[in-house]
Amino acid sequence: MERTDKPHFETGSRAFTLVELLIVIAILALLLTLLIPTLENAKRQSLAVVCRSNEKQWGLFFTLFLQENRQKFTGLGYHKWMDVLEPYYEATPDIVFCPAATLTASQGADPAVAAWEEEGRKGSYGTNYWIRETAYPYLPATYPSNGWWKTFDVPQANSVPVLLDAARPSGLPLYDDLPPEYDGQTSSYEQMQCMRYFCVNRHAGTVNGLFMDMSVSPIPLRGLWQLRWHQHWNPNRTPPPAWPDWMPE
Repeated sequence: MERTDKPHFETGSRAFTLVELLIVIAILALLLTLLIPTLENAKRQSLAVVCRSNEKQWGLFFTLFLQENRQKFTGLGYHKWMDVLEPYYEATPDIVFCPAATLTASQGADPAVAAWEEEGRKGSYGTNYWIRETAYPYLPATYPSNGWWKTFDVPQANSVPVLLDAARPSGLPLYDDLPPEYDGQTSSYEQMQCMRYFCVNRHAGTVNGLFMDMSVSPIPLRGLWQLRWHQHWNPNRTPPPAWPDWMPE
């Protein structure tokens, strides 16, 4: 008599139930929620590193320019610094942009960190306008008339800013300039609150800056008032009366 028993195979595994699949999906979603901020922070840090590398290159451009101009900051105007330095950076035109601010507000960028666009020029760095060989002829009476840095050979050069992350091509900060009331607030030419040109929250509460000794470092936003923007700047004065809540300590 023939056997009709069907062979029995052991598969060694079983299908997931719906509940188990939902649990796995929930765990993956939780892991992604935890991971995304870490990835975003890593991206911000990498952009800040590239920005500082750009500013080191600007330090080289300024050094070459000074060597060819009697060690004086000749011809550096509001955005004329881009014109006079163009022979040095024309092979790398994108270096005028911080990698965290390559688009202007008109191109859809967040105004708080956007690049600037003025008179046919675009960029996201700005110079300390107190650095120039000749005095600005239209300086308001409230500004120190002899505060100009005319050469890079100055005492405590590592505290004198040359070029920084900025919302305008250049500016003449005063110690009494008020900080932005909200993240992304700049200032009109008529208001002349030039510190707001540089107080941009582009790198997690800091901006990057190139100094007169051609060093580069991150600067906390509140620390901008402690730099020596012009020759009569007193960084030991009492800081502005009220820091806005949005500015990190």
